[in-house]
Amino acid sequence: MNKLLSSLLLILLMSFPAAEKVIPNDPLFKLQHSFNNPGGKLVIDSYSYKPSAKEYEALKGIDPDITRAWAVTTGKKDVVVALLDDGFFYRHEDVKDNIWINPGESGLDKNGYPKETNGVDDDGNGCVDDVMGWDFVFEDPDPDPYIFDGMDATKIQPYWHSISAMGIIGAKGNNGIGVAGINWDISMMLLKIGAQGIRGIDLNRCGRAAKAIRYATDNGARVINWSGFVQDLRPESLALLKAAIDYAGEKGVLFVVGAGNEGKNVDLIENFIYPSCFDSENILNVAEIDFKGDLYRYKIGDRILGSNFGEKNVDIAAIGMNYSTFLKNNRSIYALAGGTSNSTPIVTGVAALVLSIRPELKALELKKILMDSATRLPALQGKIKAGGMVNAYQAIQRAFKDRRLGR
Repeated sequence: MNKLLSSLLLILLMSFPAAEKVIPNDPLFKLQHSFNNPGGKLVIDSYSYKPSAKEYEALKGIDPDITRAWAVTTGKKDVVVALLDDGFFYRHEDVKDNIWINPGESGLDKNGYPKETNGVDDDGNGCVDDVMGWDFVFEDPDPDPYIFDGMDATKIQPYWHSISAMGIIGAKGNNGIGVAGINWDISMMLLKIGAQGIRGIDLNRCGRAAKAIRYATDNGARVINWSGFVQDLRPESLALLKAAIDYAGEKGVLFVVGAGNEGKNVDLIENFIYPSCFDSENILNVAEIDFKGDLYRYKIGDRILGSNFGEKNVDIAAIGMNYSTFLKNNRSIYALAGGTSNSTPIVTGVAALVLSIRPELKALELKKILMDSATRLPALQGKIKAGGMVNAYQAIQRAFKDRRLGR
């Protein structure tokens, strides 16, 4: 009888929660239509500090169903996600509380000095005072948003590319400030590898990225987000980068990367870009869709650009046009940004949500859950592997089901 009661209790505890919507109190959540798409005509300001309205046609329900997923989980601080990017405005009012704190480099050392600033590699990982991550460009512990201008290291300037991704993945939710991230609680590890495509080919980018990927893997990251690419196509450089991604995969780390924005079929070898076209099993390659569920497209002159696609090399899709955290004159603002650079962190954020309830999942198990639970969309059939967009609620539902079945 006790065994029967225990079994019934276990079933009740593991039953999937009701599909209610949770709406956070963040005042700008009303503009986060990539999270909660009401359909019809959407009007969104490009910037929070001035009237700058843009209009978009939308279909209701073309979103990742995050508001229902929040009825189950809003994330956990012990899930560590690493971001590889140009640099980070980690003082932004809406993300500062969700930045990773390296346990080996925080607190007091044996002499009573703060480990954060004692100039000692307290955790023995080869990086001194790496409290929140590391700057692999200037080899220091401050992954700030200041980067060199192309190949000229004397011209230092602020750069913006990473800021929106931080907010999409982990802006503090329900805090009455700005926007809500997919994870209201999370730990974001910040790994600065330099800006892409500013001027010339950065011949050191593959090496910096490879170091960053290994750092993330060795220091507890479960998911790595890289909304970027490399231009250095030398075989030895690409081999170095792929080896690092494979190393992460061996350790169970999911590597989420953007498919790129050239509007090309990246199944064709002449259109390959890296790292998204590597055949590493732990890579999850993300396309961008618009608010109607179509691959995102736009024109510059006679050229049609937008999300890359490919049924073999591109895995899953998410909305790219996201209202998120941003930077202006070293101040916290909010802005609208798109591209696969902003669809990628949606998938990363959902992966982190799943890990908050299934922390034991390895990269391939997590990838399978995200792929199998995607919302199928007609416009994506034959265009990308999953044939659809990431769905947070269905992914969590699938994770619960798999756990019940012992998978």
